[in-house]
Amino acid sequence: MRSLTLTGRSPVRTRGLEPKCADIMVWGKKLLSVKIFCPRSSFFALLFFAISGSAQTLKDSASIMQVRKEPRHHDVVDNQWVRILDVRLPSGDTTYYHKHSTPSVFLVLGNTKTGSQALIEPRHRTFDKEDIWFEDFTDTPRIHRVWNADKKPFHTIDIELPHKPSAGFKGVDIPSAELLFDAKPVRAYRVKLAGGGNIKLNALPCPVVVIGLLGTDASGKVNNKLFSGKGSYIFVPSGEALRIENIGKPEAQFAVFEIK
Repeated sequence: MRSLTLTGRSPVRTRGLEPKCADIMVWGKKLLSVKIFCPRSSFFALLFFAISGSAQTLKDSASIMQVRKEPRHHDVVDNQWVRILDVRLPSGDTTYYHKHSTPSVFLVLGNTKTGSQALIEPRHRTFDKEDIWFEDFTDTPRIHRVWNADKKPFHTIDIELPHKPSAGFKGVDIPSAELLFDAKPVRAYRVKLAGGGNIKLNALPCPVVVIGLLGTDASGKVNNKLFSGKGSYIFVPSGEALRIENIGKPEAQFAVFEIK
């Protein structure tokens, strides 16, 4: 079990009180920063309570559910390559505390006012704005709960990547695709198709996940599966063909993830 480490900074006297500062470190990350103006004799007693509270946080975090078991995170695809969690949070609702500890791709599918209360937060990340990004989580997990402070539903996709990346990875050549990021276990693109446009790829060299980013008036198909709105999804194994179509007139957008 990893230890709890306490480090201190030099104090400076002010009007007879001594502002003491201490950082409480967990897994190499600052969990809590304490700054107390108090007589020297009271500092260590107050610091004891801060450390006790942090130790309780560590103890409680061990029993917190993995994100895939949180009721509002719906496990819609689960195989050796990916675990796709479709997250839908109604207005005013709050998730349970849950843990992200598997390398993951996040897609926030709209601009929604949300809040997050974190017990452990490896990096600051807002979920308010539409975005797509990757987080590793191999050094430090995220343990938090999220609430929807908006009048409309909060919708996001969490793609967990439980596999070990292949040493002989060969990617897909996707015409006119915009590279979003290239991480160790996954490469991501944004594909834009004009009305009636399509892309066809034969015998994929790697598994692929496609998520729809379509507007309200756009519609499409991926391997004959109808995509409408934002958040439609499909997993396509390696060796199979991939066909992405815009079957409407407005531009249709898709996020394509190559699993390494």
